Amino acid sequence: MYKLVSADRNKRQVGTLISIYEASKKQFIMPALEFASSVGNTLHHLLTGSYTNTTLFLLAFDTVARTLTLNSTVPGFGLHQFVTSNAAKDRIYATAMSEPPQLFSWSVDENYKFTYLDTVNITSSSCYISDDGNLAFSSGGSTAHIHALTEDGGLGEMVDELYMVPEEEIKNVNKTRAAVLYGAHAFDINVNRKGFVPHLGMNSIFMYDIAENGTATPLSINLSPSEGDGPRNSLSSKDGKLLYVMTEHNQWLDVYKVHDTQLEHIQRGSAIPDDVRGSYTFRSNTVQMSRDGKYLFTSTRSWNNTEVNGYVAAFALDKHGKLKKEKAVTFYEAPVTLGSSGGLRVLPWGDETTQDPKGISDYMYLSDTSEGWMFILGWTPSNHSLDVVASLHYPDNQTPYEATWLD
Repeated sequence: MYKLVSADRNKRQVGTLISIYEASKKQFIMPALEFASSVGNTLHHLLTGSYTNTTLFLLAFDTVARTLTLNSTVPGFGLHQFVTSNAAKDRIYATAMSEPPQLFSWSVDENYKFTYLDTVNITSSSCYISDDGNLAFSSGGSTAHIHALTEDGGLGEMVDELYMVPEEEIKNVNKTRAAVLYGAHAFDINVNRKGFVPHLGMNSIFMYDIAENGTATPLSINLSPSEGDGPRNSLSSKDGKLLYVMTEHNQWLDVYKVHDTQLEHIQRGSAIPDDVRGSYTFRSNTVQMSRDGKYLFTSTRSWNNTEVNGYVAAFALDKHGKLKKEKAVTFYEAPVTLGSSGGLRVLPWGDETTQDPKGISDYMYLSDTSEGWMFILGWTPSNHSLDVVASLHYPDNQTPYEATWLD
């Protein structure tokens, strides 16, 4: 049985967490940000990473013309499968699925000029990275990291490192991107400074208290409701009272109530249609919220087969942020399997094309590595429909993974 060990200077002991974990077996985010709505600009840019290429790609989505075009490329330093941006959209942070394990940052100006800032070394390859304006949070495999941000918004000193195995075993475990497949994935912080690290292999969600200076205090290890779920990604409600978790292996959207030191599972909905569950193998990716906070979207990719495609599911929320029904209001079936990606993020802003109460309210990208497509989906809540409004096929056998909206 793995233990959770925090690697701060005080060598915190967390044996009590293992007891909690064992007891839970017997029983059987980065916060959501609100952005101002912009109705003037109908041209929106997104920067995409790649699982197959070291180049970053700057795309432009025109909501009026319904076109998605490749504007330019940005030199990278590894297979930057995950990229994100700060709240001001002028700093870029990226992980890499290449060796050695590192994190990267750039600045970007209003003319989309990217300037490399810095690289920091980490113990094991991280899958995702997030920030709160002062700190950056990343995790992958057997470790999670908290870095201070520098005065220019780059990645600075490591404030804390958290181990998902005993510290003395770190030197022996796999630290490459392969470890992400059975280890930690994301590290998200809610508005109440509670941190959450989903861990596939331990089928659990690690919960922390994050101090203002970035040091992390372990609080609990929360077992997923059923064996083999594989929690991958999490998203906090805007008030921090709920945590939404996407399970990669079993395609469930789980809803947890966030208590002071632990999570309470309260709801579960399927991210794939009932008629394909159990008949094919899937891998789920992420969970995102609509701009108005009334819906959740999940993405799932088909895995190791070409007989069925990937899916996006939409779930309705009540005024408290809980699922109105433990059943999706609709499923969008992608035209391809989505390969190893199935990345999805909602455009944070509206424009003149999202003002009709009976029309599209949200746009989101959906990425594919099986054939190299980036799709833009439009969400129409009045009839609960998800449809492709634009798409781009990447040139020269290149493929997108995750992306971040810049404007």
